[in-house]
Amino acid sequence: MSFKDAICADLDIFTDITEFAELIEIDGVELPAQVVPSTAEKSQRLQEQFAGLYGDFVTIYFQSAEYTSVRGQLPVKGNWALIGHKRFDVIETHEQLGICKVIAAAYRQPTPRLGDYRRN
Repeated sequence: MSFKDAICADLDIFTDITEFAELIEIDGVELPAQVVPSTAEKSQRLQEQFAGLYGDFVTIYFQSAEYTSVRGQLPVKGNWALIGHKRFDVIETHEQLGICKVIAAAYRQPTPRLGDYRRN
C-alpha cells in the first residue's frame, strides 16, 4: 500500500466531527469539515482589502466526494458560496487526495453608529 492509498483510506479521520471537524453547511450541503476562520491580517491577504471594506476569511477542508455527490462540482474560484447562511466569495479552491480546500472571503462595510441627534 502506498502513502497516497493510506491517506485516502484515512480521509474519514480528518473529517470526523468527534476528532477534528465540525458540521457546516456549504451551498445547502451539510457536511463535516475543518473550518479555520481568520482576518485579513492573520491570513496574509491584506492586498485583498479595499478602502472602506473589511474582510472575514475562512479556509475550509472537506471531503470532495461528499460535496460533489450533491452539487456535482466543487466551488469555483470567482463564484460565491453560502457558508453557514452567509455569502462568501470563493478566492481559491484546491482538491488533492480527496480533500478539498476552499478559501473564501466575506467583505463588509463598517456601519456607522448613529446617535440620537433629535432635539427635545
